[in-house]
Amino acid sequence: MKQHWSEYWKQGHLTSFGADFNGNYAGILRNVWLPILDGLKPGFEVLDVATGNGAIPLLIGEYLGPSNINGRVRGIDYAEIQTATIEKNYQIEIDLIGGVNCESIPFEEQVDLVTSQFGIEYSNLTESLIQISNILKNGGRISLVCHHSDSVIIVRNKRILAIVQNSLVGELIDNLFSLVEAMGDILNKSDLQRLQEDTVCERLRMKINHLIGELVAIDQSALQDAEILNYVMTFFKKGMFWSVKDKKNYLKFVQQQINDLGLRLAELINAALDVPKLADMLTLLSSVGVKLSSISTLKTDDNQIIAWHLVFDKQVN
Repeated sequence: MKQHWSEYWKQGHLTSFGADFNGNYAGILRNVWLPILDGLKPGFEVLDVATGNGAIPLLIGEYLGPSNINGRVRGIDYAEIQTATIEKNYQIEIDLIGGVNCESIPFEEQVDLVTSQFGIEYSNLTESLIQISNILKNGGRISLVCHHSDSVIIVRNKRILAIVQNSLVGELIDNLFSLVEAMGDILNKSDLQRLQEDTVCERLRMKINHLIGELVAIDQSALQDAEILNYVMTFFKKGMFWSVKDKKNYLKFVQQQINDLGLRLAELINAALDVPKLADMLTLLSSVGVKLSSISTLKTDDNQIIAWHLVFDKQVN
């Protein structure tokens, strides 16, 4: 699981489900967190679990910084994220730490608040929930925004995964490799003219167009979301005069990107919480003195489900 997420976070994403989704729902998610952050007191300690590129720590710094309240936020992630101490925002220290499994948190200092946004549900919850309950101070709070099994995010990503896993995609890439071999090096316009008269190249080009047409007919929107059309367009518009070696390296890169996308989406869909999973979480946390305070379903203005929002409080002994 670790490598394909490490590569993903290196691309600068702030959520586990891509830039388009984040742009659509950022305002809704932000508004969920602000009342939680209002409860933090001077000298606060926050742990953000499965932080990715630090969306929640950055929000805390941005929101609480002008108030001059002091505190520390540590964001941990199992993936190799851009580990750094973010420039201090007023009195708030923000540290992002990669290579830390939330199923075995190495810190001893207890915290006032544990947060996670589309992250902790990817872990073994039996282990990670016990870990965060142990690191939470008595009277502390846990706030989790988690993938909902019926959310618009999951529905859309199931469609993307279905396209990525379709055998026609692999066949498309194979034919592009065959076309590279048949074309050889293209150095000038006369070489392009030669290709138009080459029956093998023309047959492969027609096959590639046919495969794209089949995939578009299956689900054009998902095909675009998976970036497959962009990859093919780049190959033909920018890559024709690349060397054979460079063309092959590009197609290998495309194969890896599509494979990693499939792995991430399969994990995302599997991580989404349904009612039985929620019930198990509530039972486990209750057994260690962490009680449910509120549970809500986050929705868009047109009533589409985005996520669960769960808030727990640790009882004071």
